[in-house]
Amino acid sequence: MSDIAPSPLPRDRSAALAALVPEPGFGAALLTYIRDAADIVNFGAFYVSDLKRPEPVLSIWSGEMSDYWFRRNARTIASHDSLRQDFSDRIRRAPEGGLVIDRWHPPADDPRATIYARDQVIERVSVASRIGRGGLVSFYLRGVQAGWLSDEEVTRLRAVLPLAHELIGLRHRIVGNQPRLAAGRSFAALRADNVGAFAGLTMREAEICDLAARGLSVEGTALDLGISANTVRTLRRRAYRRLQVATTTQLTALLYSDRQ
Repeated sequence: MSDIAPSPLPRDRSAALAALVPEPGFGAALLTYIRDAADIVNFGAFYVSDLKRPEPVLSIWSGEMSDYWFRRNARTIASHDSLRQDFSDRIRRAPEGGLVIDRWHPPADDPRATIYARDQVIERVSVASRIGRGGLVSFYLRGVQAGWLSDEEVTRLRAVLPLAHELIGLRHRIVGNQPRLAAGRSFAALRADNVGAFAGLTMREAEICDLAARGLSVEGTALDLGISANTVRTLRRRAYRRLQVATTTQLTALLYSDRQ
């Protein structure tokens, strides 16, 4: 017989975050947690599978910047040989089983300087760790309006970012890269198979839903499909009504649920 009587066990904040790791709302919840330490406008992470041939892939992102610009910035950064090597160098500085943290602002001749200026970012804090032959680099961006990080804010970030980084790494191992969908799990495929409410979508609505689930913003979808942003919004509203969802988070969750 157990000598511990059954009783409610409250979840602390770390446990609540860990429970959200595989869920669509993880990014927003983690950003809220980080913002208790310092005013951070956006965060994200790049995964590098092999340090000898660094091809950084944007694994997760969240914040005030649109999905379209996050993805565009990631493509720009990953297109530079020197910047790909920078990811490897940061990961290599991390000790086995440990993390390395750095604080940085791009010099004027750095390819990222134009991105920081356009997006009103003043500085970046990043954390790197090794994973097998590769590693993970998570980054946390400070907006110009908030000014430079104070010593107190840096101290608080050093206390919370190790947990944030490890949870991001755990999510990557469970979920993979945010923009990718499980094989065969797409709105277009479910529509073609005449599955439940998905069968009521038009081909264009299914296409719009797939791009939304991959993280593309309204503006990014419009550019991708060569149509206006207003048309994208109209098609999204129609599709959401047919599928009885109200947000992109609910839409993405529906794709992986058994509700169909």
